[in-house]
Amino acid sequence: MTESIRRFRSLLFLVLLMPGLSLPAAAKPCDPEQAKWVPTRYYPAGTVVFHQGNWFESRELHEGQEPGTAFNWKRLDSVPDCGAKSDNAGGKSGARVDTDASMSETGNSERSTAQSRNPAQEPCEQPEPWLFSRSYTVGSLTRHGGKIWEAIRPTSGDLPGIAEPPHWKPVQNHCSMKDQ
Repeated sequence: MTESIRRFRSLLFLVLLMPGLSLPAAAKPCDPEQAKWVPTRYYPAGTVVFHQGNWFESRELHEGQEPGTAFNWKRLDSVPDCGAKSDNAGGKSGARVDTDASMSETGNSERSTAQSRNPAQEPCEQPEPWLFSRSYTVGSLTRHGGKIWEAIRPTSGDLPGIAEPPHWKPVQNHCSMKDQ
């Protein structure tokens, strides 16, 4: 066989192979066992779960709110496609957080950060007032009810000092409270 015929066959093989490689992977339905709702997980927006015979999609970041009983979940009319996204439901799953460990690990470091602010070294800034419409990350500070609060887990719409499970802890001796 001549060199040109070998090249032609190789090129023909690649040309025939390319359409097969560019086809999207066939979507497969989500597995209810892998997508079970778990009350102790955080569910970011777009997460898909299976609960009590129905599929739900999370509208926003939350934890512990049961699908079908809260606005944070949208009931889906059909089984969602999970193929080629990930091994878990919808390509997203709520990250399980050990709240005791996160409290001890992040709480201590955040507490030391919040309390170690030295007014002589940097100006003291009073945190913004708490807003229902705002999302807060771990370590965020806010002002509510005459106190300074620190988020101990991601939160959106959870009132400091009220929500269960707790999303906030009071900050003792914050520099902005010393003048009051």
